[in-house]
Amino acid sequence: MKRILLIILFVIPVLFLDAQDIPDGYYRVHNKKTDRYVYVCDNTGKIEYAAVTADMGAIQLWKDHSKTFSDPASIIYLKKMGSNTSGPYYNLSSQGTSVKQIINYYVYIHYQNGYYQLYAEGKYLCDNESSELPSGALGYEQKGDYRKWLANPVDPESDEWFGVKSTVSGQGRYLHPFFADFGFSCVPAGMKVWYIMAIDKEGAVIKEITDNVIPANTPVIIECVSDKPEENKLDLVYSYAGGPQDNKLNGVYFNNKYRPKSADARKEYDSKTMRVLGVMEDGRLGYVLSKVTPDTKTKKQYLEANQSYLIVDEDFPAEIPLITESEYEAILAERAAGVGSALENRLYNVYSISGEFKGLMNQDQLDLLDPGIYIIDNRKVVK
Repeated sequence: MKRILLIILFVIPVLFLDAQDIPDGYYRVHNKKTDRYVYVCDNTGKIEYAAVTADMGAIQLWKDHSKTFSDPASIIYLKKMGSNTSGPYYNLSSQGTSVKQIINYYVYIHYQNGYYQLYAEGKYLCDNESSELPSGALGYEQKGDYRKWLANPVDPESDEWFGVKSTVSGQGRYLHPFFADFGFSCVPAGMKVWYIMAIDKEGAVIKEITDNVIPANTPVIIECVSDKPEENKLDLVYSYAGGPQDNKLNGVYFNNKYRPKSADARKEYDSKTMRVLGVMEDGRLGYVLSKVTPDTKTKKQYLEANQSYLIVDEDFPAEIPLITESEYEAILAERAAGVGSALENRLYNVYSISGEFKGLMNQDQLDLLDPGIYIIDNRKVVK
């Protein structure tokens, strides 16, 4: 019984595929009977041996295949580690952790009648929820088809694709702050991947990653071609090569409200030191204060799952615009020359209302601007 409790602790159901030979790769998994999909939403658990129970809140089971397409929590990497007299054994990785890391065990798989099942100490893992509710729970009490699991390889050319759903739009662009435990390449030619190479009170300096493959665990900003995930597909690649060394972005995996006692289930948002990608008051894209609704129970805000964010000093402004490397170089050059110390020679960052950078201008040049609305040193000015 102890062994089955250890195995139940994590993502064991992702083992079962519809082929006897299981190649290494990325998969989505669902239950044959209930059609609920597996989501890895935490990396901790608790075993009560005396009570013969296990805390399985790290795993959620949900119906609705369409929910999986843009959720990294539904992506599992399956790798065969070896075989012995009990059969082949595997490790399963997802969301920055794995079965081996959490329970210190690999898991065995048994093939039966076209489906794969987990067998250990006389117990089969199942979807324990037999009702038509959208959510289920892992367990070992149900029998029959509740014990059977299917999985499909994730492939941009199949019905089991992964696509990015943009959450921030402005200035004609569709962006999404992204963080996942898989490497990837963008399928559409128009997609781009960015990171923040420097942080300044006057702006967050954005730089494109031009490598073909973005390594796993690299917090980034993905620029999409539209707001439709099916038009922003990724090709998942097993790569942990390491991202840009000067990347200032951080990433968070989980936001599991069902695990209030788990330190890793959620990351509390701190308005003093954290900024999230969004639209500034003047319409420009930048890093802003989170507008996520506080939790009804804790009254606290939490960072969204699988997203990147910035850590800043407490004296930073509430809004930090995205700026290019050339814009940042101009700001640094101004400071180095000491221009800002003399009012008559002061240069201002000038943008159109649509966000186009007009350049660094002194007061005389500002006076010659055509009538219109401009953003001058982060303030909206009507000329």
